[in-house]
Order: sequence, then structure tokens, then C-alpha cells
Amino acid sequence: MGAIGAGPPYGIVQRISYGVVLFIAMPLMVITGLSMAPAITAAAPFLLDVFGGYQSARTIHFFSFAVLLLFFIVHVAMVFVTGSGRQMRAMILGK
Repeated sequence: MGAIGAGPPYGIVQRISYGVVLFIAMPLMVITGLSMAPAITAAAPFLLDVFGGYQSARTIHFFSFAVLLLFFIVHVAMVFVTGSGRQMRAMILGK
């Protein structure tokens, strides 16, 4: 049982989506973004080879962005569906 006002425990879909965002999409965004930077590829050319070239890195970067954007939109929508005033009060005051 959680703390008072903590809300229900996370469901399996929430756990999977947070895991995908934290451990797959965000690291891919950073690594593919770095691999497309000319200064980074000059210092570590193997990084671009990992993704199969600029176009592949760009495509992976774009799809990672799409996943993060979708997560953000659903996340904000769920805050409004569950009551944004109550959610803000819980975040700020802990109640």
C-alpha cells in the first residue's frame, strides 16, 4: 500500500512505457544525435558506423523523437483526464 494520496500503483502498460522511454528512446536520441555531429564523428568515427551511416542515424533519431513526443502527449492528456488541479496540488504540496 502506498502513501496517502499517492494514487494507484503503476499498471503494466505504464511500466513498459516508462521503461521504453527511459532506457531505449532517450538514450537513442542522445547517441544518434551525437553520432550525427561532425565534431563527434571526427573524434569517434565508429559511433556513426554503429548506426550504419548518417541516414540510418537520422531515421532512428526521428523515430525516437516520435516515441518521446507521443509519450509526452499521452502523459499530458492523462493529467487533464484525471484532474489537472488535483494533480498539480499533489505534485506541489504532496497531498
